[in-house]
Amino acid sequence: MLYRSKESIMKTVTLILIAMTVFSSHVHLFGKGIDVQQNVYSIPKTEEKITIDGSLEDEAWAQSLKVDLDIEFMPAENVDAPVKTECYLIYDQNHLYIAFRAYDPEPRKIRAHFADRDAFYNDDIVGIILDTFNDENRAFTFYCNGLGVQGDGIMSQGGSQEDYTWDAIWDSAGRIYDFGFTVEMALPFRSLQFPRSAEEQIWGFAPVRNYPRSRRHQISCFPLSRDKMQCILCQLPKLRGFEKTTPGKNIELDPTLTGIRTDQRKDFPHGQMEKEHANLDFGVSGQWGFTQNLTMSAAVNPDFSQVEADAAQLDINKQFALYYPEKRPFFLEGSDFFKTPVQVLYTRSVADPNYGIKISGKEGQNALGVFSSQDTLTNFLIPGAESSVSFSLDQNSYANVLRYRRDIGKASTLGCIITDREGKYYHNRLAGVDGLIRITPSDALTFQFLGSLTAYPEETAKEFLEDTGELKGYALHMQFSRQKRSYLLYGTYDDFSPDFRADLGYVPQVDYRKFELGAGYTYWGKPNDFFTMMDFSGNYDQTHTHDGRLLERELEARSVLEGPLQTRFIWVVGTRKKTYKDVPFDQLFNQFYFSIKPSGYFSAELNFSFGDEIDYSQVRAGKYIRFNPYIDLRYGKHVEMRLGYSYDHLNVEGGRLFTARVTEARILYHFNSRAFLRAILQYWNTDRSPDLYDFDVEARFNRLFSQILFSYKLNPRTVFFLGYSDNYYGFQGVDLTQSQRTFFLKIGYAWNF
Repeated sequence: MLYRSKESIMKTVTLILIAMTVFSSHVHLFGKGIDVQQNVYSIPKTEEKITIDGSLEDEAWAQSLKVDLDIEFMPAENVDAPVKTECYLIYDQNHLYIAFRAYDPEPRKIRAHFADRDAFYNDDIVGIILDTFNDENRAFTFYCNGLGVQGDGIMSQGGSQEDYTWDAIWDSAGRIYDFGFTVEMALPFRSLQFPRSAEEQIWGFAPVRNYPRSRRHQISCFPLSRDKMQCILCQLPKLRGFEKTTPGKNIELDPTLTGIRTDQRKDFPHGQMEKEHANLDFGVSGQWGFTQNLTMSAAVNPDFSQVEADAAQLDINKQFALYYPEKRPFFLEGSDFFKTPVQVLYTRSVADPNYGIKISGKEGQNALGVFSSQDTLTNFLIPGAESSVSFSLDQNSYANVLRYRRDIGKASTLGCIITDREGKYYHNRLAGVDGLIRITPSDALTFQFLGSLTAYPEETAKEFLEDTGELKGYALHMQFSRQKRSYLLYGTYDDFSPDFRADLGYVPQVDYRKFELGAGYTYWGKPNDFFTMMDFSGNYDQTHTHDGRLLERELEARSVLEGPLQTRFIWVVGTRKKTYKDVPFDQLFNQFYFSIKPSGYFSAELNFSFGDEIDYSQVRAGKYIRFNPYIDLRYGKHVEMRLGYSYDHLNVEGGRLFTARVTEARILYHFNSRAFLRAILQYWNTDRSPDLYDFDVEARFNRLFSQILFSYKLNPRTVFFLGYSDNYYGFQGVDLTQSQRTFFLKIGYAWNF
């Protein structure tokens, strides 16, 4: 199987597509066949005014639909909920209103803190899941803690994945009482997407409550079958109503004013700090729902920078390029429409665009995503079988992406994606098809097949490649998984040709064929047991290059234990045979993870691993130790402190090759749910033994990064940011010296029409 020809792979994919076309005409295989007995609720409409203040005193709530959250589905399996929770739903012409009354026998233990959006998930939480198209594949989520702090996201792939990067504009408020707490939410229909119809609609929905004490109890109004975890959204109750309700045109205009000044020490380390550049720019971005379910977003001369510093990572002795998540709002909006099994769109590769245009949305069974931008810097990875190299072309480039996905029956999808990046003497063009087929509620097949055409400038091709002509490549990903209440089985096959490139994505490795088989067994504890869950699993994988060289053969065992005080312990042990630069290595490895959340004021986690590792710079065996402790502390409702430390050392024959450390501290003071002051310190420290290297290295390298930011967010796009950051560097013979500093201001305002 590992050495099948390209023609054989094409035949296999063709047969899969033919079979899927035939199956899609028999909807019961993927749709009605996975329906469960679901409650259907009718939601009333009101003309009464509702004020969002957390009090639940408006008369309209007496007319609303009341739903009792009386079932705990995690960690106990569909038992009576440990606390009483009531949810109320009603709508008017412009809003869906949701309210919660969450009772608590010990209200002093309620976990509620002021926090930034999407950053309160250790607290007591109430919220709602809305499958507005009733396609049982994608849903919106809206959450609040007891103080009304907001969190929202997108559930996809039937609810198996949840992405909190999506942000909507909506209102909320919360209050804490001696009986528990209450929350009110007002969701504008213009912030949602749903079918355009004057007739009655049916949505999937589920009100939920997270009640964290010694265990984190997850509560709702319906039983969740653990035999059908491949499709959680298939099991939701239904909400009937919304006659003559439309999302509206959803026109939004977001002007921004951005000021930035950067000073640089050009003659480092002895020169003076000099102004490198200072700009005050006016930009504008906006959204237009040009149909009721398709939205166009555009930005001209905006600030595309991020105000959230990347988490510090150690970058020494890494085989492949590091991955950093996207944090810029423009690129996050609608990002779930562009996701595919292989990450062929990684917007961090778009570094400094002059403009960006995006269209995303869903009409009926059809989901569409279109993205276009002009970038002033062209960043990409040059991948290989054993390593990857980051590279930049100092030239403009144009990036275009088209993504289309169609629902097949219920909870299954077929899709295609096209990406194109063009520059001077450079292009990367990619196209592919993909699918998620839910054969049963427990069985799913995921696949993607891609082809690419790439040409680099001649000097770049000569530096990294033997061939200066156009590269033609393909990639194949397939996975079948069966997930039941107590066991999991899966198999994965990947085939990436040597010349495959996804320059707009994150594909750091090519020229390999890999298969993996895995299985696991889960034992669920009873309510009075010491443990919540025990899981035992293992997998075997094997990876070869296309010319038959072994890259890796690995056997791994994994055990997981969850218990009181929200503890989680993971132990992974394994053995692998690995080849690097034609040198074979036999390796053993151990990995440990522990986390605990005993209260709302303290949580901690620790990653620890040791075993055999390769010195990739000189191709020799070594022994490594890595550990990464993390602590989150809260003082009252306003102060938050996060402390993290990363340590990595590698011993080779002759002694310690290097010791690398990163210390990170984040301190936040939340004035309320909209404003905070944050300070970040990140300190890198690396010590090397130059006599153990066969090339010149510094014996010591230090770096200090600091950032101070004041943030005020009326909503995700009406914002005020004022910040300062700087960098200090030091190495052998040079003390830690400031090299750069930046002052930053941004004002943005969202007008909705």
